[in-house]
Amino acid sequence: MKAAVSVVIVNHNGGPLLAECVRSVLASSLSVEVLVADNASTDSSLIDLRLVCGADDRLRIIENPTNQGFARANNLALAQSRHAFVLFLNPDCIVQPDTLERMLALFDRDPKVGMSGCLIRNPDGSEQPGCRRSIPTPWRTFVHLTGLDRRLGQSDPRFRSYLHTGLPLPAQPEVIEAISGAFMLVRRAALEDVGLMDEGYFMHFEDLDWCLRFQQKGWKVMFEPNVEIMHVGGVCTAVRPIMVEYHKHWGMIQFYRKFFQDQHPILLYLVLFPAIFLRFVMRVGAHTLTKLGLYPRRETRQEAQAVASQLSAKHLKPPGKGGRRVVVTGATSLIGDYLVPGLFNAGYDVDAISRKPPDYGRNAGLRWHEADITQSVPDILRGADVLIHLAPLATLPPIMESLADECPQRVIGFGSTSAFTKAESALEKERALARGLMDSEKRIADMGSRYGICWTVFRPTLVYHLGRDKNVTTIADFLKKFGFFPLINGSQGRRQPVHAEDLAIASLRAIDNPQSFGKAYNLCGGETLTYQAMVRRIAQAIHIRAILVDIPLPVLKGIIKVAALIPRFRHLNTEMATRISRDMCFDNQNAAQELGFNPRVFLAARDE
Repeated sequence: MKAAVSVVIVNHNGGPLLAECVRSVLASSLSVEVLVADNASTDSSLIDLRLVCGADDRLRIIENPTNQGFARANNLALAQSRHAFVLFLNPDCIVQPDTLERMLALFDRDPKVGMSGCLIRNPDGSEQPGCRRSIPTPWRTFVHLTGLDRRLGQSDPRFRSYLHTGLPLPAQPEVIEAISGAFMLVRRAALEDVGLMDEGYFMHFEDLDWCLRFQQKGWKVMFEPNVEIMHVGGVCTAVRPIMVEYHKHWGMIQFYRKFFQDQHPILLYLVLFPAIFLRFVMRVGAHTLTKLGLYPRRETRQEAQAVASQLSAKHLKPPGKGGRRVVVTGATSLIGDYLVPGLFNAGYDVDAISRKPPDYGRNAGLRWHEADITQSVPDILRGADVLIHLAPLATLPPIMESLADECPQRVIGFGSTSAFTKAESALEKERALARGLMDSEKRIADMGSRYGICWTVFRPTLVYHLGRDKNVTTIADFLKKFGFFPLINGSQGRRQPVHAEDLAIASLRAIDNPQSFGKAYNLCGGETLTYQAMVRRIAQAIHIRAILVDIPLPVLKGIIKVAALIPRFRHLNTEMATRISRDMCFDNQNAAQELGFNPRVFLAARDE
């Protein structure tokens, strides 16, 4: 029986290549499980991944609430893996179907092989630096930073670089000091002997640290020159390059202090560390000049998009696959991030509508339409089987009335429990919102009877997707920016935050469920907790020590008025302060019984 491999991929804004990377792994000749640990990406990489591979039960996505760093995210995913071999793979790598099978042959031949890498090539076919190298000792690093390796390395071995790029490739696998963290295949028994990646490194140098520790424990690190993969490189780091440079150079200092401080203290502190600092300054300067257009830029993300488009062309699903046609309005909303891939992978023919259609999903064959539904009703709605309306509920009745007999016969809309919680607000704007929600529901029901439409309205409460929503993320941003959070009398009002993915699942289950026809459901999360407990949970998730301060209501209203002057908090109003101590809880029982609605507890991953 062939061995199985757990593949761990850490992603942070990996773009469309993440989906192609995972697809290439899932096509392996060996049995695999793929765990993608996402470090709070703000791009569409996870949506693309769900569109391309979301239907494959061998894939599990772990959404970290913040950027945990490379080592910690790998360790978190590793704890959920099952197989005897683990591949740590960058999200911009493409493997071949036989890559893992050929790599495992090394481990079969020698039980002391603990880790192995392969030949990594750039998209242009050249060898990528770092896939075979020596440990960068302080002397080797000094030689490399000063350029002495380029001037004297060919004639004097003492001045050779720690990088082996340019040297002839060996004909057979060989023991080597270090491989690249972009592709590290590890024997679990060796990993358990050596220990996890050192989470003291945020990104960079954790791979070198691990290679050195494997050798110190007597495990071999191997390089296999006869197995090749492609690695675009730099995709996840292209968005904030200066931050990446900081972590890279700080990681370098941590590495030398950990392993070489006792042997070379003078060389480190008087020569190497100043050289590292100077190099960091030069790199920041280069990035600044690039941003100003005064220095050539490597268009990494455009390169990744081109590679992904070329790869996806082989698998592109043609429009109109023959399934029932579903139109999703407001498709770029929080719920849409999960619902659109869910519909797509369930076999529906999906038309997604947005005022600003994004680029994601096109490589999978998803159809996007640009339209402002407040101005006109798109013709694409006519003749559809299902309409799922994620835009404001008040815009749904005019659409149904305009389409009349041509309206889809199954309609699902999203309102809000604000219809109840803001009905008695001191602000007329909020009371008008509550009235509008209830009036919209009444009009939807009336038109459902008139035109024979099977309608359902969902009323979620406190929808969140940390990093994307305006509720939980506002609290997280406030904690990050100010270091404390104001409360009133302990803020014991109870809340039931519901994750956007759970609402998408409810929509999918309701489409063909006759029990849900002609009904409205309150949808809340799987946990009831006080407002104070909710704030503490958020602080814990983003790794901030929660400093909660009880203050009088007038003072809190003043703080909110000041905070609302900051663009990211512009949506705040003083009435929010008065609701902190009120219970805002609703009953999920009908949704649980009729839709199997089983939402997660707050800030927890969905059970699969």
